[in-house]
Amino acid sequence: MSEQEAPLDLAIVGAGPAGACLALLCARARPDWRIAIVDPHPRVPDSGPYHPSFDARATAISAGSAQLFDELGLWQTLQRHATAISAVHVSDRGYLPGQMLDASATGMDTQGYVVPNTWLGQVLLRALSEQSNIQQHKAGATGFVPQAGSGRLMLDNHLAPLTARLTALADGANSPLRQALGITTQDKPYYQNAIIANVRCAKPHLGVAYERFTETGPLALLPLGQSPQAREMALVWTQPSHRASDLQNAPDTEFLARLQQHFGHRLGRFMAASERHSYPLVLRQAREQVRSNLVLVGNAAHFLHPVAGQGFNLALRDCAALSRTITASDSPGELSVLQGYLAQRERDQAITSRAGDAMVRLFSTTALPAVALRHLGLLSLELAPTLRSAFGRQMMGLTRTTQEARHG
Repeated sequence: MSEQEAPLDLAIVGAGPAGACLALLCARARPDWRIAIVDPHPRVPDSGPYHPSFDARATAISAGSAQLFDELGLWQTLQRHATAISAVHVSDRGYLPGQMLDASATGMDTQGYVVPNTWLGQVLLRALSEQSNIQQHKAGATGFVPQAGSGRLMLDNHLAPLTARLTALADGANSPLRQALGITTQDKPYYQNAIIANVRCAKPHLGVAYERFTETGPLALLPLGQSPQAREMALVWTQPSHRASDLQNAPDTEFLARLQQHFGHRLGRFMAASERHSYPLVLRQAREQVRSNLVLVGNAAHFLHPVAGQGFNLALRDCAALSRTITASDSPGELSVLQGYLAQRERDQAITSRAGDAMVRLFSTTALPAVALRHLGLLSLELAPTLRSAFGRQMMGLTRTTQEARHG
């Protein structure tokens, strides 16, 4: 087989954050590898000045994920528009006043960061364009055909197929290729929608994030703006699906009044709200994450409830472990190699998904036994510093399994 006919080392379907991070991790670990990213949407990094928008959605970056971006040489740039989370306040509406999980309890300066999605995308896309061993293809992937020692990725727009020793599906929770390949998912619907918006408050956020559990579901507020004196917060508010549309489409005054009623006045009065978006929520886990010459990452592998903001951070930990495993192998697509990767990640995936699921179910009910149990849980965080520290480290992405994912 000639040099031109040799298969790619890695093909990635999807240029979102998970796919981009996997490509960068592998490209920098193995400069000799030939890597391709396939995505139907234009990917042109913006070279002009970045202007934060009140309407821009944001992603919570754990302290562990920030360390990973630092190893990639991207954190210094990402940090320009990142908001540090100095503490997380966890409360249960109508019961205990709540617990403040301070970063200092874990020996860190911050619990994590909040980064606008537009800025995260610009930084990752610019890094991809500067990496000489990564090709970007503006196309959709229409099929995957297993071959001996490789896989053939079919593309639309009459483009020639790509052959790669390993293909990674990073094309989202509704991954078309995953479905086409007959890889089923285990779905646990919550019958809830997440209302996503940004809000402006009367008081500065001081770098504090809030996780508020209410009778209709969890409500999270994440600090935005580079200064602790900033007054904008990213809102993720879960609602029963049958109520979500009314809340999403309510006039701003009514929306802010209902938010005030559920959250309280820790941040003073809510002054303004951005455009709102609504997404149905489900815990979705692929029944197969690896096959010969094929691996699923990001939301294609597991799509979590946003209750603790852990979905993206879990995906990054997966990508770090996957990159380390496959770049150390002469046969990155071999099933035994991919099974070894999955064995490393099963514990962290299980803990993160089960913890988030348990929190949603426990804190979305008014049944007295559940109320008593979560009351006890918050009280335990107050009385047991070791438990509070362990809970904080899990939220920050600094667990033992995180270190294993990053360093082997």
